[in-house]
Amino acid sequence: MSKRSISPMSHSTWRRSKALYLPLAAISLILFLLWTPLPQQYHNGRHAVVQGVVDAAKPYLPKIEHTYKPIPPGEVITLENVTSKYAFATFLAGTDQHYEYNDDHYFIAIRILAYQMLHATGTKSEDSAIPFLVLVTQKVPEYQRQRLREDGAIVVAVPSITPEWVHPSIANWDEMMTKLRLWELTQFDRICFLDGDTQLLGPLDGIFSDPAVTDQTSGVEAKGIKGDEGPLPKQYVFAGTPEMNHAHHYPPSDENHDYPNINYFNAGFFVLKPSIDVLDYYISVMNIPGRFEDGMPEQNLLNYAHRRHSEGGNMPWTQLANTWNIHYPSVDDVNGGVRTIHEKWWQPPDGLRLYMESWRWRMEGFQEARDQLRAASAKGMKLSSS
Repeated sequence: MSKRSISPMSHSTWRRSKALYLPLAAISLILFLLWTPLPQQYHNGRHAVVQGVVDAAKPYLPKIEHTYKPIPPGEVITLENVTSKYAFATFLAGTDQHYEYNDDHYFIAIRILAYQMLHATGTKSEDSAIPFLVLVTQKVPEYQRQRLREDGAIVVAVPSITPEWVHPSIANWDEMMTKLRLWELTQFDRICFLDGDTQLLGPLDGIFSDPAVTDQTSGVEAKGIKGDEGPLPKQYVFAGTPEMNHAHHYPPSDENHDYPNINYFNAGFFVLKPSIDVLDYYISVMNIPGRFEDGMPEQNLLNYAHRRHSEGGNMPWTQLANTWNIHYPSVDDVNGGVRTIHEKWWQPPDGLRLYMESWRWRMEGFQEARDQLRAASAKGMKLSSS
């Protein structure tokens, strides 16, 4: 049997191979840098190098179109089949700006929040019947709505509320008044609202037992009644937490001067009782130009409507326990046991970068696995456990 001779590679063949293999090697290196976990000790220099490679590679990588198949029957929860009288909720306004799929920070933040609320061990609700609602405006594209549904959230599309005289200090806040649509969801007895840029450190079910969320009766003091406003509702529930200083103690307190104004709350975390009467009153106030400062529109409207008795209000807000939510969080807050932190995961404070960013990767890994199981189930397949 004769031996097969192998001729050496010609120069032209080598050039063709080089033209093929070098781009493949470059793409492999880029993907390695993208998906290889960084060491536990975060290093800004390395992050900058990796990000530089990623940015340079983006124009040469294939564009991936993200499409989602309809969710199989039985997996979609709607408002019609919710039995719980409690709900957790957030709000996604959308934007006119076009984002790549993985660059919309607020969308990713709400996906993280949904994962923590509904799935993650240690943070998910202890009562699986309590839904997680995401109010969305018409600017939110369908692929984002569908993704949130697949993540387990109930997407509630609502008309925007945009009074003409209101000009927020930040353009992306132009639809923040639409949060008021929460008061239309009267099938619920209590709703805990969280801004999308909030992360959980533990279950929130206990907040519905906080003494601050009990029914309140509106006052009748003449100084709190304005003739150009609608009638005050007889009862209401509005409980929040005061806006705090960047530097604060844990738990924060007025005695330690942790609040610039103990009477002014942050509208990124509160508990309400839906009520059309309350909503009608809000709308009557909103339609009076200049009645409140419009830089932070919904926050200042709510602070005006629920101003304390000392400030002439008849519907004063009540204060939740100071361990439920922290704005401008620190490592001390996290170590102290706060239940939620209000901060952007993509702009984390010192010491919390690894912790906050890690939730994104945990969420995406979990949801990708669910997607694979769902697809395999639809095809009648079984995935290997290896």
